[in-house]
Amino acid sequence: MSRAFTLVELLVAMAILAVLATLASPAIGLAIERGRSAKCVNNLRQIGVAVQQYAADNDYRFPAIETDPPSLPDDLPDKGTALELLGPYDVTRETLTCPTDAATARVVERHGTSYHFSPVLQDETPVSVKIYSRRGTFNIENIGRLTVASDFQPVHPGKPIGVNVLKADGRVIQR
Repeated sequence: MSRAFTLVELLVAMAILAVLATLASPAIGLAIERGRSAKCVNNLRQIGVAVQQYAADNDYRFPAIETDPPSLPDDLPDKGTALELLGPYDVTRETLTCPTDAATARVVERHGTSYHFSPVLQDETPVSVKIYSRRGTFNIENIGRLTVASDFQPVHPGKPIGVNVLKADGRVIQR
């Protein structure tokens, strides 16, 4: 003789499952966001490799990536968007899109990329980067301190919420 579950037993089991799902949902959300952050780091690494390949093919000059609003001089001959300049090095629109940005802010729709490219390195050679300031011109010897690209805004999990940053020497860090 088989014994069936009563309505009360089914409701208790469903309530227990609902409580467990409620307790697990923040952890699941955090795990999903950490996966997005890892994909963003991978995207920035791919961009870093493409920037280094571009520099090797163009007299060791960083690409002059035009941002929105325009920040580069009009007379700079080889400027373009990140996709135009880095596309030949296997950088796609997907590579230029942070997965978190694609899910939330949609910065890529306005700027063509989820990443902010630093105007400091535009069309500079890695061995003699110059920074112009009110106090004069400075040569930077260690390009590892300079940023090539980063997220537009803090979106990745961490304490506090962080930004993934591509350094000129190819490292990707989170600040």
